[in-house]
Amino acid sequence: MGNDQCNIGGTMQYNLSAVEMLKILGYNQPASGEWLEKLKQNNPLPKTYTEFMELMADCPLLATSNLWVGKMERRNILRLPHTYYDELLEIIDGHKGRWSKRPSKQERALYELSQLPTEQWQEKIVNYFVIGSDYANGTGVFGICMEDMEKDDPPVYWHKDGDDFSVWKLENETLSDFLLNVLIEALACVDYQTAEHELEAMGWRCQEYYDLKKEDWVASKSVLKRYGMDYSTIKKYKSNSGKVFCCYDCEKNAFFVGATGEGELSLTAINRSEAEHIFLDMDSLEFLIEEVRLFIKAKDKSERDDLTQYMLYTKEPKAEICLADDCFMYTPLQPEENEELLFLPYGDRKPVFPLCSGTAFVEVLTKALKKKPKSTNGELATALNLYLQTGNY
Repeated sequence: MGNDQCNIGGTMQYNLSAVEMLKILGYNQPASGEWLEKLKQNNPLPKTYTEFMELMADCPLLATSNLWVGKMERRNILRLPHTYYDELLEIIDGHKGRWSKRPSKQERALYELSQLPTEQWQEKIVNYFVIGSDYANGTGVFGICMEDMEKDDPPVYWHKDGDDFSVWKLENETLSDFLLNVLIEALACVDYQTAEHELEAMGWRCQEYYDLKKEDWVASKSVLKRYGMDYSTIKKYKSNSGKVFCCYDCEKNAFFVGATGEGELSLTAINRSEAEHIFLDMDSLEFLIEEVRLFIKAKDKSERDDLTQYMLYTKEPKAEICLADDCFMYTPLQPEENEELLFLPYGDRKPVFPLCSGTAFVEVLTKALKKKPKSTNGELATALNLYLQTGNY
């Protein structure tokens, strides 16, 4: 799917459908959700909905999304699509024999409905096929007008809790746009990290852009341009706190997912865990080398953390280290009583292995950059390995 799209429209794709995105991510097999099969038997489901839900029924990827997919995270009951009339009948049933003597406007409307046979409800309110709800805020539901159910790609409407039962407002012109919005918002991890955990289990890496110079997670339009994205071409979708967007780089087999909110832009790259990192990996030697570059250039060293007070550690014993290896700076550690291994005082109890002092790390890179100011990170890693093997700067 991804390669076909590349051949048609170039490296960066901006108009993939939700189903096309899911198939690139590896969701190719129809789901076995029994509830979906029952829905097919009882309702004329829109083609767009069926194709999407065949891949997502009971899938953890959307367990905290606005679309009901069956099993939802932190919910004790299944969230299953149903008609709006069924929902109202359930509410009415809960009021039987205990209607308030001083009912609210909404309760009066509900009571009036209860006095009519459901065949006459259509004279007062339109019926909808309810497919989801605002998961983060719980302020309303999304639905498709029952009269539109035989359309391939019908509009989606929104009913806010507390509004008159007959008030439904247009949410998306098409169901396909609504589903794409749901999927992109989940991938952007705006409110929950659910999708990130699921994708990592599927062999994908989710990495957020970090500006080392500004020490900030905020991206910009120039950052997007650097990675081949045209911000003006990207279609934006609303989310709880701003806008979200997504595009797919065929050449890198990577999704770029962004979110805007409070005037700031965050950017996440999703690519295969075995592929090269797209953004600078904060847990890698390369990230620390970039930190040393900035440290060396800083006019006022007090404005930055003094790297020389730390030690350079790895998570695995290493005789030679490369740019992608996990490593980090931390204060000097002492072996625990009767133990030779070193452990961090937080996180999992796994041993760490010192490579050299922060002073030596900075001095090795400083001397290498004096000899060759335009040294690559790979050349600086080579200089570090030479020091680790010989002790010479």
